[in-house]
Amino acid sequence: MEAPHKREYRIRDLPTRSVTLFPTRAQIVRDIKDVALKPGANEIIIVGLSPTVDEHSIKVEGTGSATITDLNVVLLPNTDIFQEIYPDSDSESEQDKSDEEDEEEQDKINKALEEVRDKLVALGDEQQRAQEIISSAETRLKILDSHGLALDKREQVDIESSVETYRTERAKVFQDHIDGLIRVRTLDKEVGDLKKEEARLLKLDFKEKMRAAKAKAKVQRAKEKIKDKERRREAERQKEKARIRAEREQFWPRSCYTVRITLDVTNFGTPSSSRRSSIASASDLVKVAPEKESSKEGDDLACSLTLSYVTWSAFWSPSYDLTLSTINNTASLCFDAQLTNMTSETWSNCKVILSTSQTTFAGVLDTIPTLQPWRVKLAGRGYGGSVNDLIDSREERAEKNAWNVAQAAQQQQKPRAALFGVNATPDFGQPPNDNADYQMQLMLLEQQNKKRLMMARQEDHSKSGQPQQQYGQQMAMQQMQMQQAQVGGGMRGAFGGFGSAAPASAPQAPMAYMSNAMPMRRKEAGGGRGGASMMKSAKMRSSSAAPGGGDDSEEEFSEGGAAAYDGATVLEATPDLDFEESTFEETGLTATYDLPSLKTLKPNSTASKQRVARVNFTSVTFSRTVVAKYKPVAYLRARMRNASKLTLLRGPTGLTLDGTFMGRSTLPRCSSGEAFSMSLGVDPAIRVIYPKPDVKRSTTGVFTKGDNSIYTRTITLANTRGGTGKPVSITVLDQVPVSEDEKLRIDVREPRGLTSVGSEPVNTGQPGREGKDEKNWGKATAQLKKAGELVWEVQLNPGRCAKLTLEYEVALPAGERVMQCD
Repeated sequence: MEAPHKREYRIRDLPTRSVTLFPTRAQIVRDIKDVALKPGANEIIIVGLSPTVDEHSIKVEGTGSATITDLNVVLLPNTDIFQEIYPDSDSESEQDKSDEEDEEEQDKINKALEEVRDKLVALGDEQQRAQEIISSAETRLKILDSHGLALDKREQVDIESSVETYRTERAKVFQDHIDGLIRVRTLDKEVGDLKKEEARLLKLDFKEKMRAAKAKAKVQRAKEKIKDKERRREAERQKEKARIRAEREQFWPRSCYTVRITLDVTNFGTPSSSRRSSIASASDLVKVAPEKESSKEGDDLACSLTLSYVTWSAFWSPSYDLTLSTINNTASLCFDAQLTNMTSETWSNCKVILSTSQTTFAGVLDTIPTLQPWRVKLAGRGYGGSVNDLIDSREERAEKNAWNVAQAAQQQQKPRAALFGVNATPDFGQPPNDNADYQMQLMLLEQQNKKRLMMARQEDHSKSGQPQQQYGQQMAMQQMQMQQAQVGGGMRGAFGGFGSAAPASAPQAPMAYMSNAMPMRRKEAGGGRGGASMMKSAKMRSSSAAPGGGDDSEEEFSEGGAAAYDGATVLEATPDLDFEESTFEETGLTATYDLPSLKTLKPNSTASKQRVARVNFTSVTFSRTVVAKYKPVAYLRARMRNASKLTLLRGPTGLTLDGTFMGRSTLPRCSSGEAFSMSLGVDPAIRVIYPKPDVKRSTTGVFTKGDNSIYTRTITLANTRGGTGKPVSITVLDQVPVSEDEKLRIDVREPRGLTSVGSEPVNTGQPGREGKDEKNWGKATAQLKKAGELVWEVQLNPGRCAKLTLEYEVALPAGERVMQCD
């Protein structure tokens, strides 16, 4: 059989048409245009898909004169070499210049000093010459003396001539000796003078050298400072290079998905009208394009393919900046999107679409449950069971446990260290052991899931009893089959990897941007809607982690995946400029936002911010709440209505009040037309005074011989805002004790008219200061609520002060004391 014609493409070389970001994943669409085909079988190989891709989401479509006969996806080790893709072009960085300038030559000796030394040398030679004359004269004199002494031993000697000769020669020798001595004395004097001159010149030369050495040391120190600065800069450059390399290694895949597409061009040259058209089979993924009337045999045909797939570790989350004005009672909300790409792929110059879809697919085995009859009977007085069968049934408990186990199994994921990083170079002759490592990890993952399922079933069996055992075993077997199917899908790859468990990566990406106080919330978003216990835990953590967030707790998880939009990443504030807003479309339960212009999303551990929309609010209501019994401050709160068509998702927001940045909070989810509230912290313009209660004995009471006391508390409110501002609304909360005993009676005396719980509000309050102008302080009403709670609604004018009085009488029998109930 003839081998198919092969063409290989790198995923990084393929253009990206669009990227649709979801809160936990992303869908990528890439184009492969003008693929040249040969008659017969053709194999298109696409290499380098990120290991975070869901292999079951890979789909190929297109147009052309071919039919897709096979589509194969396999996970293989990454064959690219990190150093080739990211070469160290600056590996040999500019070294510190040892010496940009040669060291200065030694200073030459002073010219005068050189001349003196030359003269000293010449005089030394003259001294040797003079000394030689003296030595020669002394030697000749000795010769003459020895010659004269030898005359008496000779015969026939002319004494007279000999003596004359001796005298003449001795005079010559003496003269030479005298001349030598005189010359020596003269030379010694000259040498001495020259020695002094040399010493003087040496001293001057030494001073000059010292001065030059100091100047040179100063220059050298300046050079060393420059060199140190260059070394520090080089060290910083090396650190930056190391940081960039480490960041690239975080997104360097150890293994990649490879897609093999087999195309058949058997009907080469056949008119398109005779081709088979089927929309149900996988072989029709390439749509037939209109062909020319005739084609010469041997010419290459071409087709265009579209590759789409879903990947985890890429997502978006909302981020807001809310600016409020208490002067105009208006607000402006900047809706931004934080785009995150933590895969190994770069999506360049593509259309970016944001979607709020949170839909997940659990598999065909996860069918709609059927309610079983809930039959109960009397168990008898001796029944000691710990489970209340009137709260939930055995079937309900089993279903909940099975659901929780399934969610936990979906959340199982491979750590990023197993998917990304640069592998060490293996020794020569030893192939890499990636296959065994991946297979071992998959086996361990499968065993852990099985153990978790069986332990959950056994725990549930012990609570619900024997009748539930058979039903629980059936559910356990069903879940085990699902897990085996998922793991088996991943094992189909020659080198292991994600397999079907890839969707479990969904929680990993968003969870990297969550605070530690909200770990469960992201897991629910990634795995669908979690169990009741997980929802309760996430809600409690939400209320404690974001005290300044939304006002209604039921808004937090009112819709299954809403909590997934919550994020703790605080990006730097964007400049106050106008941004090009995106287009908005809402269809059913999903909203999409098309970002303007083309974007490039590179792998990065930090999110990039893109402007989505700007929403303006009018008629913002600002209110203050005072609970002076606990804290003598006024809490400011703003309530506004979303009049736009946008659905505001839950997310972090920056708060700016009257031009002052206050901090970060959490914006609750708010649909179009609904209202939401934001806590703005303490209003410093409202002063609250709450002194200790005043207690006095009462002469009248219910019990004639009892102990009757009157307790009086006053709350003083002062609006320090002056000028012609508007009155502020303040809600003041306080309470009186509630009696749980018939013999203990508590009656409210002030405000007067509060006879019963829920009665009509009564006017109350008085000026907090004396003066004619203080009479126009405003107004206040009081109402008695349940559990002894009193509520004052106060309208306080600017610069005024109000006093609210609470007085209640406590009557109890003599000798009794009052204690608080547990």
